[in-house]
Amino acid sequence: MKNDDVTKMQYEFNEFVKNDDDVLDSMVKTISVERRNRHTRSETFAWFRSFAFAIAVVLLIRGFVGEPVRVFGPSMEETLHQDDVLIMSKISLRTNGVQVGDIVVIEIEPVTFKFMHFLDDVVWFRRLFPTQNREDYIKRVIALEGDTVDIWDGRVYVNSKLLDEPYLSDGNLTYERYIEMPYTVPEGYIFVMGDNRLVSKDSRSLGAFSVDSIIGKIVYRTWPLTKIGSVK
Repeated sequence: MKNDDVTKMQYEFNEFVKNDDDVLDSMVKTISVERRNRHTRSETFAWFRSFAFAIAVVLLIRGFVGEPVRVFGPSMEETLHQDDVLIMSKISLRTNGVQVGDIVVIEIEPVTFKFMHFLDDVVWFRRLFPTQNREDYIKRVIALEGDTVDIWDGRVYVNSKLLDEPYLSDGNLTYERYIEMPYTVPEGYIFVMGDNRLVSKDSRSLGAFSVDSIIGKIVYRTWPLTKIGSVK
């Protein structure tokens, strides 16, 4: 075999090996890119799933366990003050019901949805979401359905018995408003007042509130730190 033929064959062999290395290198790079893409997609999905799970847990807690609320206005002084941050329990409302002396949050102006109006009447659903335009009252339960409320000489009587109200400050007397006394609470309703009787807008003006309008019961104060603890 001539030297030229040998050289040509050697050259062709070297080119074959080089091309084969290029192909392998390209395959490795392709596999590496695909693996990275799969890993990125898998990681993105995992983050999305974790985020969706966290949102679902928060909504379930808000809807069925409890949520924080902030106090606006002086109607519950001296028990509660402006900007106090409280924990409202929804689960205790379901397990223990409403009792005289409880501090409750009452939905006055229900939140409405801009587009999904068919959900406006689904109470548990509309209460899942935080909103700035929902108007709620924080008041104390004075009487339950069937009870008769009366006010004599600045004191509250329920079923002709003086109501013990240790939460009222000295000199904080109670007077009638627009509702004629004595007043019998209708079935399925409660009679509420604010602890600051002079300024509170409550059942003395608005009448009894439906039990269905109660969102939850105030059980704990988290702010300010100097007053952290249970609320009675």
